[in-house]
Amino acid sequence: MTTAAYFDMRNLASAMGRRGSCPVSGCAAPLRKADSQWGKMPYCPVHRIRIHAGTRTFVYYNGPDETSKHYAALRNILFERDYFKKHILGNAAKAETHRICHETSEDALTWNVFSRLASGGALPTLLSTLTGLSLKDEPELYLWGLKIRLHDSSKPPLFPALGCARGIFEEGITKFLTEPDIMLYVPGELLVLVEAKFTSGNTIASASATHDAIGEKPKTREGILERYNPKKLPRDALLAPSSSGPFYSQLYRNLVFAIYMASKLDVRWSLVNLVSERQFHQRQNKVEFQDPTQFIHALLPKESRDQFLFYSWERLYADHVAKATELKDLAEFMYNKSANGDRALCG
Repeated sequence: MTTAAYFDMRNLASAMGRRGSCPVSGCAAPLRKADSQWGKMPYCPVHRIRIHAGTRTFVYYNGPDETSKHYAALRNILFERDYFKKHILGNAAKAETHRICHETSEDALTWNVFSRLASGGALPTLLSTLTGLSLKDEPELYLWGLKIRLHDSSKPPLFPALGCARGIFEEGITKFLTEPDIMLYVPGELLVLVEAKFTSGNTIASASATHDAIGEKPKTREGILERYNPKKLPRDALLAPSSSGPFYSQLYRNLVFAIYMASKLDVRWSLVNLVSERQFHQRQNKVEFQDPTQFIHALLPKESRDQFLFYSWERLYADHVAKATELKDLAEFMYNKSANGDRALCG
């Protein structure tokens, strides 16, 4: 029973419980040790979870072999699991699927929410909320650049315009190419890129030049501006960034890609930063967890500033999920989602 069990606030103990113990309510099983990239860690053999005492989080752990790792990852996938297993898990075009088994996985949250919104026909109304545009057509859904066609058994193709943008901006990069978390595309009308965050903040450019390595995306402000040069975009589409203040590197790359791809497709672009209000509020003293709207607006001409939106999982829940009877299962998932052993999003 517990080898396939999923855990959230409905069956987890209080976050104030004893550090290092099994977080499942009522569990008193003697803990063992399981391997991790950080060395041996406490492991509950009853509930098959590895426990990270320092951060009060857990990881689904069915065993060290590849088959067991796949089963562990799938425990964190509640919707469209068969499709995810066949087309996403282990897909070479999707980076770091091994992290899907983490309680705080952004990818698992993204898949569960957006695959269920897609199957429930809720993407058009969400798209209207994100852009302020009245759109009736069902948008094409791309997660991590892959076209998600839930009723199609064929291999999901990569968004062609993304491949083109990578060829222009990321030639010579051998791993971790730019991979928009979510794209919503209405041919002939609109392309929306969504940079999703859960318990992590928006990445800030490094101040150390030694952090830029050959074959990898640059991490410094100077390296990013050189590689993702706005001169490759339509004229005056992107302004020179300020030399002061934080430089949100991941959002900048997504902005460049959004503008470039939309130009090639001859559609309007939009960029959304989707975060957790609860998680950002808890860490608001750190610049990574602050509203980046001012940074983005400073990069854009006044007439295109409304094409960026700072939005949240909580608002998505309230606007499109909580009162939708046909999405009751998604509402329960989002309301009870945990992070670091505590309520993650709602309530």
